[in-house]
Amino acid sequence: MRHLFRKYFRSTLSPDEFEEVANCISEKKQESVFFDEIEQLWYKSAEEDELPQPNRVLFQNIKDIIRNDERNTFQRKIKLYSWGLRIAAVLVIGLIASTVFFSLQTPPSEQVLLSEELQTITTPYGAKTNITLPDGSVVWLNSGSKLIYPLRFGDSRPVKLIGEAYFKVEKNKGPFIVSTNFGDIKVKGTSFNVKAYNDDDSFEATLVEGVIAYNTKNSDKEITLKPGEQLERTAERVNIKQVETKYFTSWKEGKLLFNREPFPGFIKKLERWYNVQIEYSDPKLNEIWYTGTIEMESISEVMEMISKAAPVTYSFNNKTRVFTIKAK
Repeated sequence: MRHLFRKYFRSTLSPDEFEEVANCISEKKQESVFFDEIEQLWYKSAEEDELPQPNRVLFQNIKDIIRNDERNTFQRKIKLYSWGLRIAAVLVIGLIASTVFFSLQTPPSEQVLLSEELQTITTPYGAKTNITLPDGSVVWLNSGSKLIYPLRFGDSRPVKLIGEAYFKVEKNKGPFIVSTNFGDIKVKGTSFNVKAYNDDDSFEATLVEGVIAYNTKNSDKEITLKPGEQLERTAERVNIKQVETKYFTSWKEGKLLFNREPFPGFIKKLERWYNVQIEYSDPKLNEIWYTGTIEMESISEVMEMISKAAPVTYSFNNKTRVFTIKAK
């Protein structure tokens, strides 16, 4: 089997050989054997001319994702509330294999990043990941998001974010700058969440601890936030309010918390969380709000619970792979 693992590592398996390896991997008792063999091949490849230099950081991230998925395979409880009605169920879910794509590139348009060597990390919808930056800062990247940062920081620590991320920034003499299409966040050492999806009409920055300053692309005026404050920017205005930060940061722990979440925002989060498309056209549904917790349950189970907690029905089109919600 070892020679098949080697061919698997080099992507040179024949269809029959691939099936044999796949059957071996699927057996739980063979998991440690497979992992040990691949790990040896990974590091051995550094000494062989015909194979590329391994990315040990990437390899460690892959190991962490596999282990986290295994730990998260257990019974979880989902609680959805609508108009004060409480619905609870204990659901059993299987292992969720989340794929995270990593790539190295040097986009010339990213002028905010001063290094010539840039790393881009992208999480597709339905997946999440966390990374450690060159300065030791940790970033959790939510579904459908992209982070671009230099492999080496200089006097400043600039990163580019598209989507949503939670930052735990190491204290450093150089300022840490999160650049988005909606404006920049500047900080020296703190924990905060930024939501800046290109397909959203609003931008959010939620401060957990420390101090951050926000400024738009076309203004030198900075807005400073204190812990527990959230800045929301729409096309019409910029608003600062006190919030319970857990409702905006719980996603990094593998769950969604809702507190009187309006129906449109609730559906948008489900679409990103599960990488699905959900449609509805009845404006009366915009009056629905939800409070409760979802801990990575299957989308079918969540839709079933929604239909029981609210006066709605749903259907699923197998051809288009789209969920449709209608009022009863």
